[in-house]
Amino acid sequence: MLLNPPIQITDLQPAVSQSKLAFLASAESPPVLSILPKSCNEERGLLIVGPEGDFTEKEVNVLKSAGAVPVGLGPCRLRVETATVALLSALMLWSDAHRQEILKCS
Repeated sequence: MLLNPPIQITDLQPAVSQSKLAFLASAESPPVLSILPKSCNEERGLLIVGPEGDFTEKEVNVLKSAGAVPVGLGPCRLRVETATVALLSALMLWSDAHRQEILKCS
């Protein structure tokens, strides 16, 4: 896992466009667990979190047009650092469970 320092949306847009999997943590978005089963089986991807107070509608639209999939954590607002850990935990648990399911079918 690589944690990058904060960057501007315009600098992030090319990375999202080049990534096969990019999740954008955004309030009012579908829960991450409802999105995961529909996602592809990529080993790598991007998780975009922050800033405090959420992204603007324009920022969300820019990242969505680049290929990011908005995901949420439910009705409670979390601080950036808490949301990051919560999303990473959910992704790791889903990935482990998904990997075990694939092995059973093989």
